[in-house]
Amino acid sequence: MKNISIFLFVFALCTIDNVYGGNPFKGEHTTILFRNGLRWGKWLKVHCKSGNNDMGVHYLKPLEDYSFTFNDNFWGNTLFWCYLSQGSDYRKTINFEAYKQDKGKPHGGSYNWWAKEDGIYHSNFVDFKLTRVYAWN
Repeated sequence: MKNISIFLFVFALCTIDNVYGGNPFKGEHTTILFRNGLRWGKWLKVHCKSGNNDMGVHYLKPLEDYSFTFNDNFWGNTLFWCYLSQGSDYRKTINFEAYKQDKGKPHGGSYNWWAKEDGIYHSNFVDFKLTRVYAWN
């Protein structure tokens, strides 16, 4: 009976690997990167959180980057939302989902966000095409 239990456990791990495109226990990482593309010397304030993690507040000088890396959770519901603020008093603010785990896609990858004067842009670093996703409030 003990051998069957061990076999079923190993079989389940192999199945997870095949279904989700990666075993969550292997440590495949996801990275979120932010770049301050604002003009006129404006700083960018970045604050990201998930249900379990608070990444803290970071202040980016013009053309400076900030990134963090994490692993998707086993249940397939990893979500990071971020607050970006700009200006001398940081009144222009936007709150958005920077990453939401897709159960149908492999784990890992890079999610790249650029703050510009007219909004927040996304690039996947495959085709390097920036697409505006959000406008400042």
